[in-house]
Amino acid sequence: MLALVCACSAVLATGAFAQEHEGEPPDEGGDDPIANRGDRYVPEPPGTIKKMRFWYGPYVMPAGWDANRVDLDIPVHNGMILQVEPELRVGPDWTEPSHQVGHIHHAHWFALDPGNQEDNYTAGNTEWIFGNGDEETRADFMLRSKAQKKGPFYGEYIGLAGPQAMIYMLHNKTAQTMVGYVALDVTFKYGTMEQLNEERPHHDISGVLWGRTFNVPRQRKRDGNKDGEWNTTEDMRNEDGSPRPIIWTSTIDGTMIGTGSHLHPGGDRVYTENLGSEENPCRDDGRGFGGTLMLKADIINRHTPLSEDYQTEVTRPSWRAPIHVGDRIQITGIYKNKKHAWYTAMTHNGAYIDEAQPPKGRCKPYLVGKDRKKRVRKKVRGRAGRVRIVKRRIDPTAGVPNRDWGHEHDTFCGKKFGFDPCEPPFEAPPDGPPASNVTIANFQYYPGGRGAPGEQALPPTVKQGSSITFLNTDQQANIRHSVTTCKYPCNGRYVSNYPWADGRWDSGTLGYDAIDGGTPDPVSSTPKDLPVGKYSYFCRIHPFMRGEFRVVP
Repeated sequence: MLALVCACSAVLATGAFAQEHEGEPPDEGGDDPIANRGDRYVPEPPGTIKKMRFWYGPYVMPAGWDANRVDLDIPVHNGMILQVEPELRVGPDWTEPSHQVGHIHHAHWFALDPGNQEDNYTAGNTEWIFGNGDEETRADFMLRSKAQKKGPFYGEYIGLAGPQAMIYMLHNKTAQTMVGYVALDVTFKYGTMEQLNEERPHHDISGVLWGRTFNVPRQRKRDGNKDGEWNTTEDMRNEDGSPRPIIWTSTIDGTMIGTGSHLHPGGDRVYTENLGSEENPCRDDGRGFGGTLMLKADIINRHTPLSEDYQTEVTRPSWRAPIHVGDRIQITGIYKNKKHAWYTAMTHNGAYIDEAQPPKGRCKPYLVGKDRKKRVRKKVRGRAGRVRIVKRRIDPTAGVPNRDWGHEHDTFCGKKFGFDPCEPPFEAPPDGPPASNVTIANFQYYPGGRGAPGEQALPPTVKQGSSITFLNTDQQANIRHSVTTCKYPCNGRYVSNYPWADGRWDSGTLGYDAIDGGTPDPVSSTPKDLPVGKYSYFCRIHPFMRGEFRVVP
């Protein structure tokens, strides 16, 4: 594939290209990869399956940037994508960094399809091919094809005539400039649809993406939060107070062959349900939020809860579900908010639908192949509290892991998890002088920044009933920041599961990205009714940044 820049965002590209290799790092010799591609783009015989790696870049990511990159990609092969997984690679040895250094915050691949219907998320004339969030989701159609021996072979067809749009949000969490590549690991099957269908029926599936970004307020038990949870269906509201659920309404008939969800850290699980159409609703089976449950996807943490090193479950490869025009597919994201607030959180869902496979039944998912009759051993607790082992059929609505864990990159904290304490001993500094303004410059808060020089490190004071205003001057370099309060003293180093917001106050995103948003005017003031006390805070975008201010009588 050849990458041509079609729209520039805050990420700078130096000779951006996509280079096809078989697992090798990109060429750094300065040669034009397109002119010297040799036989790498020569098509293989129809039916050949090949694993390839495409390198996009090099992208110069200045210190602290979290900005989007948009590339227009022109396919140079006819064939089907069977598996795809992106990752960020940084120099000098082009290894994958930890989440605390940098990552792909999200990556989306769209096909520019003039015949596609507009859905709730994408613009008209596009089809969603693949999406990746913080948890590094992998799309794998091969397992779904293997689940049913006499069924069709699934994939996303990429023809020579159809350009592809790639949108990556690359996040450099450090205060140094970073150079990196986006690497796409792709399993590809060569051939036109006519050639592929000579071997076995091949179905070009349709991808759909929908969801929403929102803030989750902290609500303690004493404030009425009995279960310690917040969900998008019951707690998200419109301005008039009415419910605002996240729903995609189908415009096609077919069979859904797989679906998976995306949550941010703090998320616990997602329920995907079919509500049916307005005229012919699905039955409320009591397992979700008003419809027939299709999938309950739990968050799987590698080591600790509320971690950046996690994945969200997906449907098992043998899972299928009928979909009809007018069916309303509702997703409900659950977030833990007893001790923390979550800002710019997300609940999104991606689904793949085979329009060539007529729907089987209504509403209810089912399994195909060996899993249809397979029984698994489960522990069941009886009335007397005794646990016994029984064999039961697989529940189609139960999620499974999306992928194997990758290499060990991230660090963690917490004695109860077997790591160092999250917060080292801390001696609170004395009050600083009164101040009405704090300037954010070069990844530091002045005054009150932890690590700022001299008296600038002393926490400024503000009288109760007054505000203190934060100004992000780094916005001039397209660097966004936030001021987000965290449990005092909030002095531990940034790791995968620390720090988190305590919900007392958040400035919002100070700075603006054309795709991801924020505040064009990078200024925010604390509310005048903050209680007297010590307030430590961090930057959500660069959590190594810390500071403190105090409200005094």
